Amino acid sequence: MTVPVKKPIETPAEWLRFANENLQVAEHELAYEEPAFHTICFLCQSAAEKYLKGYLIAQGWHLEKTHDIVVLLRLCADNNCDFAEFLEKGAILNEYIVDGRYPGDLAYEAIGQVDAQEAVDIVQSLKSLVMSQVDIKSDKQNAAFQDTLFTVDL
Repeated sequence: MTVPVKKPIETPAEWLRFANENLQVAEHELAYEEPAFHTICFLCQSAAEKYLKGYLIAQGWHLEKTHDIVVLLRLCADNNCDFAEFLEKGAILNEYIVDGRYPGDLAYEAIGQVDAQEAVDIVQSLKSLVMSQVDIKSDKQNAAFQDTLFTVDL
């Protein structure tokens, strides 16, 4: 008999781990002498998306393919009204999924340090809210939990 095993994409811990990695890279890049501001903003949008999807999956949401932070925030706000406070900020992050992604984009040249710092600040605040709402085990427990995800008892 085979026991169904959750795929990593179905676990909040995996989404939050990837979100943390995106945010850490953005924070590190921001500290460089000549940071790639457009990349920082793009990573912040990606981190926000993953934090929100991790939260929603923890609430029983079935993964839907969307990159729209505002849509995800509205879904989160259905469970916790605190997420509604991020709607305007989510719209800012949405700009970075397209703008500045490719050379020649007008926005690419317009994205600067102020924009990058704002994006990092938004995601740090969003991370705090998500992490206060999602019960994820400590790093050691989480690592052990992740190791058991693919263990199947027969």
